Amino acid sequence: MQDLLYLQTASTLPSSEVLGIALYLGGSEVELPSDPAEWPYTSVLDAIRQGWRVVKFPELALLLDESRSYALGCEFVLERTVVDAEHPRPSFRGEKTSD
Repeated sequence: MQDLLYLQTASTLPSSEVLGIALYLGGSEVELPSDPAEWPYTSVLDAIRQGWRVVKFPELALLLDESRSYALGCEFVLERTVVDAEHPRPSFRGEKTSD
């Protein structure tokens, strides 16, 4: 099964701070806390270190004209297809778990 992670960042650098996030695990959207301090990742590099792979880098063409905003130019898309003990799924406060 494929997990997807969308990260909107302050710049095109993978070390840049995450400003927005969307997470889909096993085909279902995960409701994340509104407080960025509670998000599972603080940067793209943080997500990579936890087993995610970048499949789409920011669209640099969207950043060429600073006087107009076309879309989120600094958006990374990451995927993860294997979940194991070394790369567990992210956890955060308020997450529902099944026992």
